[in-house]
This record gives sequence, structure tokens and C-alpha cells, in this order.
Amino acid sequence: MPLWFLLLVSFILVVAVLWFMFRLPPTGTTLFGWAPLLALATVWAGLAAVVLSGLLWVLRYPEVWVAVVLLFLDPLALASGVLVLWIYRGPKEARQTVAMQRVQAVVGLSLGLLAVVIGYVYVMTHKAPFTPVGM
Repeated sequence: MPLWFLLLVSFILVVAVLWFMFRLPPTGTTLFGWAPLLALATVWAGLAAVVLSGLLWVLRYPEVWVAVVLLFLDPLALASGVLVLWIYRGPKEARQTVAMQRVQAVVGLSLGLLAVVIGYVYVMTHKAPFTPVGM
């Protein structure tokens, strides 16, 4: 299968999962206890991912760190940010703490997406096509 087709299918799958996820009925306040820690994890994971993605150009053995960034930190930042926004979906809360946790989630998502772009730019410019990581 061509690569463009695989990328298109994976993009459509992610959009479909997010669309159905946000269409689920709100569960009330049962998951609100998870949101503060997830919001904090989103920002710190996004920041760590951006820093490590930027350091890939100067590290001596970046192959190990590419795997850590692209397989652990980036998904952690993106998934926890989406979960925070999912927990606080529905009617907008007037509380300042909820609003600030939403801001943390958006900042963490932005940092995670920036780290993904930096990581992919590094891989595309420093790795030969179809070579496994570590070679």
C-alpha cells in the first residue's frame, strides 16, 4: 500500500475516534478528579517533548531519544490534553480552576504538536528512507 494511503487512513481513524468521543453524553462530575493531574501532565510532557525534540540535533546517540519522544512523550502530551478537554466538555464551567485547566490542556496540546513536527523534521532530514531506528 502506498504511504499516502496509510497516512490518510490513520488520519481518518483519529478524527473518527475524536468525533465519537466528544459525542458521548457527559458523565457529570465523576471524572473531574482526574482532570487537574492530567492537565499538569499535559503541560510538562509537552514541554519535555519539545526540549528533547530540539536536543535531537545535538545528542550523540539520538536514535534512542527519537523513540522516547515519538512513542512516549508526544502521545502522553496529546492524549492527556484531549482527555482533559473531554472531561470538561459540555456546558462551560464558570469556575476559574476549570478554565485554567482547559488552558493548560490547550498549551500542552500545542507543545505536543510542536514536538511531533520537530521530531518528524529530524527523522525526515537525518534518516535514510526505510531504515530502522538504530542503524
